[in-house]
Amino acid sequence: MTSRTETEHLAELKKQVALAGRILCDRGLADYLGHVSARVDDETIVIKPKHSTTIRGMGALTADQMVVVDLDGRLVGEGEPRPSEVFVHTEIYRARPDVRSIVHTHQRSATMLGILEQPVLPLLHIPSSYVAADDVATWPCAMLVTDPALGKDLADTLGDNTYCHLQGHGIVAVGGSVAEAVVRAMMLEELAQANLDALGTGLVPHTISDRELEALRAERGPIEGRWAYYLELLGASSASAAIDQGPVASA
Repeated sequence: MTSRTETEHLAELKKQVALAGRILCDRGLADYLGHVSARVDDETIVIKPKHSTTIRGMGALTADQMVVVDLDGRLVGEGEPRPSEVFVHTEIYRARPDVRSIVHTHQRSATMLGILEQPVLPLLHIPSSYVAADDVATWPCAMLVTDPALGKDLADTLGDNTYCHLQGHGIVAVGGSVAEAVVRAMMLEELAQANLDALGTGLVPHTISDRELEALRAERGPIEGRWAYYLELLGASSASAAIDQGPVASA
């Protein structure tokens, strides 16, 4: 029998996953493709369902449309079909007990940097405090991750890293919470765009020193503050409540 606490925990995760999708869509990192997930327990996760005529852009999905699947990719309970690339998530969760949330997007700048096989240099102070070049793996495969074997290969490539390029496809970012995974994906994209801009000049950019990066990590604000900021950018102070009722208008 499911306890009230477990029910509330699941409801909160569904709300966070739906909000994460809206944030990523609002910031231009995702559209109707890509997905966010959150670990419920050792055996199940919450994830955005497969896109269809009824399940469209992440900016319009609500908490009650999120689905629960097990680590074998099977739907638990009722709901829309799970995404075909559910194994991006399940195999990483299986390999990484520390991971509580995963973002998979096709965000353009980070994807392009992966295609170019260029390191993510520390060019901007705050984004560089989140993203280190040696924390970004590259999986040299553009295929859709539609079976466990591909998912395991991706998870093996990710290893203990925070980020992974799916070369010619997109990225994954992992975190200890939905907010952390989303903020990390945002920081990766911001820093990747700066790197692409620098590459376009043909000049050698100045990079931030390890000493400065260490200080920045100690001094930067908490993840929760950035999550709240991204919620505010959705254009509604009641975004968290409105997630159960319909789309939040963009500012």
